[in-house]
Amino acid sequence: MRKQAAILCALGALTASAVQAQAATPVRTHAFKTPARMEMLRPGEVKPQGWLRDWCLTARNGYISRMDEIDQAFPRAWNRDFHPRGRYLDWEDPNKGAWCTEGGAYWFEGLVRLAWELDDAELKAYATRRLEPLLERMNPNSIAFVYWMDRTDPAQMAEVEKANHGFIVGASGRTTRAMLAYYEATGDERALRALTWCLDDPRFYFFGNPITLPAAACDTWRYSGDDKLAQAIDNFIATKPYPERWPAMRYGLPVCHDALRMRQRRDREDSGKTWDWRLQHGVLCYESMLSWVKASLWSGDGQYISNVRAWLDLHERVCRQPHGVVVADEQFGWAGPDRGTETCTVAGDILLYATLAGATGEGRFADHVERSFFNAGAACSSRDFMHHVYFQAPNRTKAEGSFHAGPAGKGGLYKTKHWPLCCTAALARILPGYVQWMWMKPSSAKAAKGGLAAMLYAPNTLETELDGCAVRIDTKTDYPFNETLSMTVSPARPLAFPLRLRVPEWCVNPRFAVNGEAVSPDVGADGFVVIDREWRQGDRVAITLPMLPRVETMRDFNDGGRPYCSLVCGPLLFAYGLPEQDENTPAPVSAKDGRPVRTDWRLDPLRAAAYAQIVRTPMPARWDWPLAAPVRLRTKSADGAPLELVPYGCARFRISMFPVP
Repeated sequence: MRKQAAILCALGALTASAVQAQAATPVRTHAFKTPARMEMLRPGEVKPQGWLRDWCLTARNGYISRMDEIDQAFPRAWNRDFHPRGRYLDWEDPNKGAWCTEGGAYWFEGLVRLAWELDDAELKAYATRRLEPLLERMNPNSIAFVYWMDRTDPAQMAEVEKANHGFIVGASGRTTRAMLAYYEATGDERALRALTWCLDDPRFYFFGNPITLPAAACDTWRYSGDDKLAQAIDNFIATKPYPERWPAMRYGLPVCHDALRMRQRRDREDSGKTWDWRLQHGVLCYESMLSWVKASLWSGDGQYISNVRAWLDLHERVCRQPHGVVVADEQFGWAGPDRGTETCTVAGDILLYATLAGATGEGRFADHVERSFFNAGAACSSRDFMHHVYFQAPNRTKAEGSFHAGPAGKGGLYKTKHWPLCCTAALARILPGYVQWMWMKPSSAKAAKGGLAAMLYAPNTLETELDGCAVRIDTKTDYPFNETLSMTVSPARPLAFPLRLRVPEWCVNPRFAVNGEAVSPDVGADGFVVIDREWRQGDRVAITLPMLPRVETMRDFNDGGRPYCSLVCGPLLFAYGLPEQDENTPAPVSAKDGRPVRTDWRLDPLRAAAYAQIVRTPMPARWDWPLAAPVRLRTKSADGAPLELVPYGCARFRISMFPVP
């Protein structure tokens, strides 16, 4: 099987190299009415280094390069031979259904981004081969990416819509991100053509749940300026009142006073009832919000993005877990130690908030991305990136959870795959997305005047251009496991431009130096400092973002408002890591002293804050989120016993929400 895959990859490499040899770097030649404050870069302009590269290589050798081996659905994803029709255009049948199209969408997005971020020839060839059927077979009469069906046939249009209100069109909308990433990385004009044919019919914009096509159309139009795309986007925005067949449309509207009714909805018991839009599936909500963010930029109507902000503020107040992402098991619910968050929602959260950070230029959205990524993102998968959870909860003292939807309690197990397979595929999106969005370009009529913005932090190398001048910035750091970063700025020639550095809201008294000399730029209202100067090869920027332990309190309204607290430092949530035999088997006794493992810890917020201190040791030679973590938080429990915590992502069994006595 491996030998066959290697041969196919070699064939794909010939195709990929031929395409790239003749393709020009894509340029966004058309502007929205309200331009995004920051432009996202292309896949491959930011490359991971240090501990982050270790994690990326593990992901590459795990799920991201091996998904075809995980389940029979994945080889069928958008391929030349599997063309579902009729009821199989829906997702429910695991053997014949069209779920693989959504799974392919999630997987391909991560596959393409990571291939170019690692500059991995084999992975690039593999990504090209998996997208080749769409590149080759798309045609102007296809129904979104369903190239084997004909939009000019009313019966076939009805056939698609009948299958879960056009589920496969929603899957097409997710697939556009992989295709757009491929176009941005390669300049292959077939990808832009396929995107245009997928998106140029306004009827498709109201198929599927969530509403994904408008966001993709806006991003594609930036490159093509295609009139049909523009008309389809305008039609979507002008269609009022918005269709309510799917609740996702509601997120473009203002929040109403009873917007979230916090109760559990048991899918199996309510299977014959209409979905309550106030209890919408987390990932579908976030996918739909992307279209409303783009609609705001497209139309110049700031109300849409204001509505999205209001919804998210509501979620933050009542649903957000200490790891950064909301309760979504699978619907929204009150935050609590045992409530679950779907891995799909973790991926959707990171994409949405990174998009908002770029659209608004506000650092607080990037703060959110870091918290979600370093905590919830790290806890989704096993250390070898070959097992994952469907749901994660802040506290996990036994293998299974108490979740009611999806795979229910067994969704808390680390498994090779869960049904539905959405979370298995969505894993591929999380890590490559973070890498690509670490740097952005502030909008400006002249590129050098906008400069560069460090949006997210971790070790990386940026290679891009400003005004035709190649610029490289190497960032060396152990962040977030340490608080110092060193950047080496190397333009091909002396070049004046502003360098924007995000200062997280949790950080007090940040320090900066250029070539060893302290500088004191003010932190702007957007959360960035600006160092504007002529940069020369080898200029060094030193950044210190002091991290002080903090105690956060919350109440579990699933349990009568019972009080809890958590400890955080910088973007990291800390947890009491229970010893483990493996990721699904806690150790009954401590390896240190042979005593039974204690799980009844309680914290008094004042005592915990008074005794909290951070202890750091050298980073391991290879990073795999070890329980023996290089940064620990020590404090005292409510009964005075010493308590040592590790980063949440390092503990597969853990307590991160502590009862307050």
